[in-house]
Amino acid sequence: MKNLKQSMSLRKKILISCVGCMISALVLQTIIFQNSSSGIIVGQTRQITKNTLESLQGDLHTYIKNIEYDMIKIYNNKEFVRDLYFGENITLLRNSYSQIAYDMARSAFEPSQCVDALYVYTTNHNLISSYRRSNTPIFTYPEDIYDPSNENNANQVKKYIASGNRSILITSYFHKKRQINLLRFVMRIYHNTTQTIGYIVCDVDTKNVMRTVQKYRYSEEQIIWLQPPGDRVVLQVGKMTDAQKKIFDITAMKVEKGIWKPENSDGYSGNVLFEVTPQKYSLTVFSIMPQSILVQNQRALSRSLFLVCLLLLGAFFLVSLIISRGLTKPLTYMMSIMNRIKMGETNLRLKSMKQYEFGVLGQEFNDMLNRMEKLISEKYATQILANDARYKALQAQVNPHFLYNTLDTMSGIAASKNCPQVSRLCLALSNLFRYSLNMKDPLSTFEEEILHSKNYMYIMNIRMQDSVQLDIAVKSELLKEKLPRLSLQPLLENALLHGLKEKRGEKWIRLTAKADTNNLWIIVEDNGVGMNADAINEHLKKSVTEVLQRKSSIGLDNINARVKLLFGPEYGISVQSEKNEGSRVTLYLPRKGEANNGKKEIFSFSC
Repeated sequence: MKNLKQSMSLRKKILISCVGCMISALVLQTIIFQNSSSGIIVGQTRQITKNTLESLQGDLHTYIKNIEYDMIKIYNNKEFVRDLYFGENITLLRNSYSQIAYDMARSAFEPSQCVDALYVYTTNHNLISSYRRSNTPIFTYPEDIYDPSNENNANQVKKYIASGNRSILITSYFHKKRQINLLRFVMRIYHNTTQTIGYIVCDVDTKNVMRTVQKYRYSEEQIIWLQPPGDRVVLQVGKMTDAQKKIFDITAMKVEKGIWKPENSDGYSGNVLFEVTPQKYSLTVFSIMPQSILVQNQRALSRSLFLVCLLLLGAFFLVSLIISRGLTKPLTYMMSIMNRIKMGETNLRLKSMKQYEFGVLGQEFNDMLNRMEKLISEKYATQILANDARYKALQAQVNPHFLYNTLDTMSGIAASKNCPQVSRLCLALSNLFRYSLNMKDPLSTFEEEILHSKNYMYIMNIRMQDSVQLDIAVKSELLKEKLPRLSLQPLLENALLHGLKEKRGEKWIRLTAKADTNNLWIIVEDNGVGMNADAINEHLKKSVTEVLQRKSSIGLDNINARVKLLFGPEYGISVQSEKNEGSRVTLYLPRKGEANNGKKEIFSFSC
């Protein structure tokens, strides 16, 4: 009964913990996601709207470009351009070219472009020719845009011609009888692309532009209008609320007066103002959109999140109830066995643990107990091996010192017996071993590596009867540079064994170095029989770990692996060789030493 009471208590704790954690996690995740996603969604909606308006601006650019292209066709009438340049009398120009506007309107423009009127003027604003699409009580257009009886925003044309602006002018005027805005394009006529000799005015219906703007409206509540800087509104689409009308009036007024500057787009009483400026033509796209449209997707997402949260809470409660019941029995059994083992019954093991993870846990627990017993039995054997390893390590430290002292003694005896060559050989061999076995620091100086290499070459020349000439030419400022210990001597050994061993006649090895601000190149060249450079370079690409785990002697691949391990994969060894022409091995390193106070002396040596 007591165990049952404890079991029920544990079950309640598990149930409460699972449900509580799930509720906290879901609520916290919902709040965090709500806060983080709201800004992202609104920002994405803003960007989509901006992208849509930019696409609209692109279509308008194409439309205006086509109009400009058709207006440029006036240059096809070369005689007219010539007479206009030479300043023919205006009466003669009107008599000779009275039909030029009509011909252009009919031939240069497509009917779908809805050209309502076309005018050709001199730079003095004298009308040469005009075309009007129709002449009815409603569809009537001025014979001359400068006719004072017709208000059609002609002052903008005069300002444009006087300004020297080379871009096409885009303006508009309100047609009172039709009660619509007409779009007006004005293009200069040049002589030799520099001197203005006249201009052409083209008035078109705005229905094509209206269709284009409607295509890019995000919502019926969105207001879009087109307006050139310093001019009146060309086109406005959408029914405005009072708040939107106020924003529209203030913005349009500032743009028309030329005092408009982009402001905080959110400070418009629950509306957002967008502005897309053109890349070439002076026709800016403005849009007013209610803030509610921008956040409606975020609100829908919030409702979905809370609904999903409630459903998950119910599901997690049921799952937690089932889990708590399933966990209670095997956990109680495991705890009782563990307590008995803790009291000293170390031979006990968990049995009949078949519930998936609990079965695995029970098996792992049993294996842990078995391993503990095995480890205890192996403890003393391990201690003996550790003591033996310490003894061998101490012995390994004694042996090199014995070797150094013996070689030094042999050198002294040889010198006393008047055998200088044997004395120098023993001394060189002693220095060689002492340097080779001192691996406390993985790095050494270039100077120490050169001295070690000289000892090695001295010994090898004794063996080879002074048959190899070693030339060293290194700037003194590079002698303090750091490089991996025992990285230079193997390069010389490689040259002796693989390059000069089969060489007949004169043999030489040349050691040089060069450096820039950050890197050092050490070059070892010989005049030997050459090597298979491609195979060696391919071999050097092997894994660093694979090379260093080999129990072979130090060679090119070992040096290459150590350099890459110390400094990075971009450094290492490269080989160049030609058959019977010699070899060139380059060790590429970063600079680690200090400059020699700016000195540029050359350290040279020959043996």
